[in-house]
Amino acid sequence: MNARSDAPATREKSRHPLVAWRRHHRQCLRGAFARLIHRPLGAWATILVLGVMLSLPALVMTLGHQVEQVGQIWMADAARMDIYLDPKANEEERDDLLAWLDRQASVAEHRAVSPDDGLSTLTERLQIEGLDDLEDNPLPWVIELTLTDARADTRLALAESLREQPIVAEFSSGGDWVERLEQIRRFFADLGWWLLLLLGLTVVFVVGNTLRLELHERRREIALIALIGGTQRYMLRPLLYDGTLTGLLGGAVASLLVSVAVSVTAGPVERFAASYGASVSPQTDPIVIVLLLAAGALLGWLSAQAIGRFYIGRLSTP
Repeated sequence: MNARSDAPATREKSRHPLVAWRRHHRQCLRGAFARLIHRPLGAWATILVLGVMLSLPALVMTLGHQVEQVGQIWMADAARMDIYLDPKANEEERDDLLAWLDRQASVAEHRAVSPDDGLSTLTERLQIEGLDDLEDNPLPWVIELTLTDARADTRLALAESLREQPIVAEFSSGGDWVERLEQIRRFFADLGWWLLLLLGLTVVFVVGNTLRLELHERRREIALIALIGGTQRYMLRPLLYDGTLTGLLGGAVASLLVSVAVSVTAGPVERFAASYGASVSPQTDPIVIVLLLAAGALLGWLSAQAIGRFYIGRLSTP
């Protein structure tokens, strides 16, 4: 009696819309993996093409990230400035300038380097004998400044004030290279996003063409589902899983290609940084990997949506 009464309840439970919806999603997911296994040549060829196309903008973004890392080498120099004084300036004028620098809020500390000290440092650095024996020292007095921060507006404001000092012949800022590297980094970032947009459209067409061929093979099945009352969303669901899974795997392949490229170029970048006394360890940015996976899955899903809604209506028409 209990077994007979439980059977209708089980059947009623299995007919519940939510249960059927979950079952169909599981079937679509298993079907997507099954098609990758049963047709590996065509499916993985598409995935590899997607990986190569998605890796191009990611490589550009990663290169911009490496430029930013190398730029950190010069960040210490960005907060420094060297002031070259007029050779005709006397000691009183130099003292007045040093007192003026003490009153500047943007100057953290300063150090005056005499011509003799500068020549000794130059001789030691260049390892050239005989410079100390020069009768006339060609080097001027130099004041080395350390600024409170490395912002461009701080250096610019101090530079404008220095131009008004009569004994200042010239000055140089270490932040110029940092600004140029920042411009290069922005260029690579903008270029990467534009490439991602353009190649993303290409990915949509490539995946869409693959899914269109799959729909053509399933045209009888789709027509039969339409005859028994299947909705367009029901018929589209397997295609969405196929497109999303294909795009996700393409993003994974792109992440692998980017990681290999970073590993190959790690040696030259580390040697370049070491030549400036810094340590840089190139590695793939995790944000780029997440972006590739998300972009691949999204582009695959969009391809399935566009192709599916366009062709399913035609294939399901009697």
